[in-house]
Amino acid sequence: MAIKKVKIYDMDGTIVDSTHRYNTIKDINGNEKIDLDFWNANMHLAYEDKLLPLADQYKRDITDKEIYVIIATARVLRDADYRFISEKLGKPNYIISRKDGDNISGGTLKINGLKKFFNLKNFKNAAFTFYEDNTTYLKAVCDYFNITGVYIPSNQGH
Repeated sequence: MAIKKVKIYDMDGTIVDSTHRYNTIKDINGNEKIDLDFWNANMHLAYEDKLLPLADQYKRDITDKEIYVIIATARVLRDADYRFISEKLGKPNYIISRKDGDNISGGTLKINGLKKFFNLKNFKNAAFTFYEDNTTYLKAVCDYFNITGVYIPSNQGH
């Protein structure tokens, strides 16, 4: 069966509220960015994350056989993350995530992970939509593939 739609969801700040383990810091230029040391020190708390309102749409999408659902996250996924996805969020068709030690930008990470889908016959006529709270990642991915982007405002889009 040909896929009619591909829905790509970022996790943090888009469908998942992980603010209980999220802080920001200022870089040397005074720009606010995620405090990765704090984030990494609290990875084990991922199972305690909460669902955001867009997660309801995500859950409907993963049950629709005409929609292929992808999670594209800049997180390094650990056991607590996989348990959260499996038990609270629901498993997508595919997951793109950061590997340990990978410092590539989140936008490039997501572009690299999505490239193969644009060459597969089953996805040839599919409408792609990307849901993201980081405007830099959203623009990079949507411009690269010329797809529809949906900006989800959050305080985690750094």
